[in-house]
Amino acid sequence: MNIIQKQVDFGRSLFEINQNAMQEIVRTQQENLQKYFELNASFGKRLPEVRDVTTFVELQREYGATLWSNIKESTQSQAGILKSAVEETGEAVRKVFTAEAQ
Repeated sequence: MNIIQKQVDFGRSLFEINQNAMQEIVRTQQENLQKYFELNASFGKRLPEVRDVTTFVELQREYGATLWSNIKESTQSQAGILKSAVEETGEAVRKVFTAEAQ
């Protein structure tokens, strides 16, 4: 394979890796936004049940814990996507810069 073809294939590989990674990140962000709205709606429906400060604090604590759990899960998911993209990019770079046996 000549050098020009290698470079074209490399550019195509990088484009596909970036495109796939961005699509996955956007998809997970959409899911996270949906979860956020559902969480707020769920806890908003429970607000009329609050009759004293203790119940309000417990509800707020539960909301905070659930929100934090969702954020942590989202961050781990996005980190996995980026890690995968970096690994794929590394493979593409190694493929391009590996000397061919002649």
